[in-house]
Amino acid sequence: MKRLTESQRLKTKKLAKNGMSLNKICNRMNLSKSLAYYWFRKVKEKKTKDIVINDSLETEIGEIMGAFAGDGSFFKDERYSYRVRFYLSRKEYNYAKKLNDLLSSIYKTYGRIYLYESVCILEVTRKRVIEHIREFLTWNGNRTLTIRLRKRPLEYSKNFLTGFCRGMVDTEGWICKNDLMISSISEGLINDMSKSLEILGISHMKTVWKAKERKNLRHAIFFNKKNTLDFASKIGFSNERKCAPDEI
Repeated sequence: MKRLTESQRLKTKKLAKNGMSLNKICNRMNLSKSLAYYWFRKVKEKKTKDIVINDSLETEIGEIMGAFAGDGSFFKDERYSYRVRFYLSRKEYNYAKKLNDLLSSIYKTYGRIYLYESVCILEVTRKRVIEHIREFLTWNGNRTLTIRLRKRPLEYSKNFLTGFCRGMVDTEGWICKNDLMISSISEGLINDMSKSLEILGISHMKTVWKAKERKNLRHAIFFNKKNTLDFASKIGFSNERKCAPDEI
């Protein structure tokens, strides 16, 4: 891919600082948007107010981390924008709005919610958000297979762990005949949640299985009816589709 020369970069930045739009810069300098956008954005990002994270919201932060570990992803697009997404069912639109409210309370910025076929997507395009997520979660290569907490659960507060477990269950859990279960192909993530539940005093069982049509083992946590009620009482659910009142 062709790159801008040093003089082109400096001129692009100067014109952007002077308030010229990207379209006008490209027309004046005979550049494609894909070439000029990176340097244009670098100038504009400096004018964007930095996100001030409310670190006192430990439960809310934990819930976002749990939700991202369960159904989140991020990527940097061709315009160098960092896109953090939560992929939910179309029927979980109300839950997407609750997650968006959490994002607003923590980062003072709202994401965008949109529907695509059977999926409901919550997207926020702020680099600081993914940087903050990476302070709590870690993964290598295949995110879904390796994601887990960056530190041992014992090193986090109980408020954070409460939110973390709630976010995990709201995204990756389900209830069948009054029993709660959550599963993931990330063994580390399930081990982290299991230890978190121990710290919070909630009994559970761990198991593992491999479905015929699946490549990877699934690691799971199972709660019987009594322990499901205990989870609902101590941690609760933000996703109304995971646990309707008549189910517990």
